Amino acid sequence: MNKKYLRHAVLAAAIGSVSQGAMAAGFYLQETSASGLGRAFAAENTIGDNASILARNPAGSALFDTYTISGGLTYVDPNIDVSGDVTYFGPIPGTRTTVRADADDYATSAWIPNGYLAAPINDEWSWGLAMYTDFGLETDFPDSFPAAAIANQTELLTVNIQPSIAYDINNTFSIGASINFLYADATLKTNIPTDFVLDPIFSNPAVLGRGLSGASVLKIEGDGWDVSWTLGALWRISDNTRAGISYHAKYDPKLKGDVSSDLIPPPPAAPFDDTSGNLTLDLPDTLELGFYHRFDNQWAVAVGYMWTNWEEFERLEAFIPSAGEGFNPLLIKEENFKSGSRFSLAGEYFYNDDITVRFGYAYDQGAARDGFNRHEQEEILATTGLDLPITWRTLSIPDTDRQWLTLGGTYQYNEKLSVDAGIAYIWGDDERIQEYTPIPVPTYYDGGTTKTEAWLFSAAINYRF
Repeated sequence: MNKKYLRHAVLAAAIGSVSQGAMAAGFYLQETSASGLGRAFAAENTIGDNASILARNPAGSALFDTYTISGGLTYVDPNIDVSGDVTYFGPIPGTRTTVRADADDYATSAWIPNGYLAAPINDEWSWGLAMYTDFGLETDFPDSFPAAAIANQTELLTVNIQPSIAYDINNTFSIGASINFLYADATLKTNIPTDFVLDPIFSNPAVLGRGLSGASVLKIEGDGWDVSWTLGALWRISDNTRAGISYHAKYDPKLKGDVSSDLIPPPPAAPFDDTSGNLTLDLPDTLELGFYHRFDNQWAVAVGYMWTNWEEFERLEAFIPSAGEGFNPLLIKEENFKSGSRFSLAGEYFYNDDITVRFGYAYDQGAARDGFNRHEQEEILATTGLDLPITWRTLSIPDTDRQWLTLGGTYQYNEKLSVDAGIAYIWGDDERIQEYTPIPVPTYYDGGTTKTEAWLFSAAINYRF
């Protein structure tokens, strides 16, 4: 196997370690509050009905005249199904074997916590502290999945710790800034399918002399930190109207960990065995705009817009010092994401002084490009003679445009304590997915998603001291 396709083998497996966020553009997570979920996160950087605004806009602490805390939990239950065929080319020249490759509900459910504190210093200055997550979730295909060498188990966990400070000008305009500390932990596992259909051929002494069922293609575990920043501003146009703008700078965390494999590098070299390696993630910057207006004692409207600069996420590259010259940096995956926008609209109905009802809609543009990766197609054709269409969209990132419908509310228990709840249904279009890996033999997946949907449930408690 030449070095170019060894790179592609690592590529095909490793992309999953950062791509599990199946229910937001790319793998970005919106879920920063229960009240925001009820509004489809429209104008979440503007409204400030609780301290969770600090996740979106550091200027938000200027809205509070007393110490205020918020804490919540969101349960994300995605459901993604794929259906297709896997074709193995070889190992005897000129032969090919095709089997069905279907998987149901392979995006794993997750709990997403958050916590916030907004604190005034004096009439002009205030500070805040936010803890939440921006990126993550998990995909988990069965070990028997015929394309398990392309995508099996992947997991990404991130935690963002964000201290901030804000300055209020004449109780009308406030500005804020934060320092963002991001911790990321990633785990990846890909393997030869159990009950590998080609094992009888590989077991022939003239071919390999042993079966490969269940052999590890690649296992990566790593974690790391990065520091970034956020700027924001709020304009309280009137008692009933306000607008907000915030910008979150990009992250480039460098994950350090171990790489293991039963097959990489191929013989006669010794396979990786808890070998030290580094992986850099290019996580995007975002710009968010919000507008909120309360018409009367009963009705209000919120409008939101978010732009995410996914152009930063062009490729994954790893550095494995022991791999030697020719593999560093090791090109893992050309993703070529495209930037996209999220549009949201919400209404609020104030039933009485104690009960608020919310509803919202959002349209979230996906980050994966439509069409085909012509460059990889040409490389496969030049190396193997196989003319195979390869999509930018992958099993690990079955990304598509999504729509949100949400409902939520707040119960004001007393002047200090309130409780929020929200629910959302998200769905996306079915998309074509075609992928290739050369390990253990040239393996080609041809299929697509047959279901992309999720339910989100969130609850939170807010307290003003």
